[in-house]
Amino acid sequence: MFIKKKIKCVGMDVSRRSANGATENALAEGFGDDICKFHCCDARNFRKKLEEESVNAIVSNLPWGIMTGHKNVSDLQTMYEVFLRTAWYVLKDKGRIVMLVLRGLQLTRIIRKLSGRYRLISVNCVRTTNNLPSIVVVEKLAVDEVRVAVKRQLGYLAQFVNVSSEMYNAVHYEKIDEK
Repeated sequence: MFIKKKIKCVGMDVSRRSANGATENALAEGFGDDICKFHCCDARNFRKKLEEESVNAIVSNLPWGIMTGHKNVSDLQTMYEVFLRTAWYVLKDKGRIVMLVLRGLQLTRIIRKLSGRYRLISVNCVRTTNNLPSIVVVEKLAVDEVRVAVKRQLGYLAQFVNVSSEMYNAVHYEKIDEK
């Protein structure tokens, strides 16, 4: 038996039919808009529907590319990366994301690319009738310690190099903090 606590569930799907169906299912189980709310939107738009650092966990069945028209692997890579970058802002510190994806190796490479934002908890392959998807779990890191350390080192070492602010910005894609 599910005990109604102060739990708030938010669902998102690009299909209006799926979002409406989820709303109907929740209502049939006794969970109204005060507990479960569903939106017809792309999950890459988290920040339009959710406040920053307001979410404990995200569970997602990200597009696999087979039926979505995203057969190009680079399109999926961009979609997954935008999803993870956007999710980072709405997750609380140590918040987790559980993702079901067809391309588990591709997603782990993206997570490594975003190192400092997430810690990879687990990757488990699942056998289905005709695919081998993966369940990937990551945890949000509140502070990108590697980025902070590099910025600190660059700030310190900048005093020993005669580089203009414009050149520094062009090389490092970072604005120099004048603190």
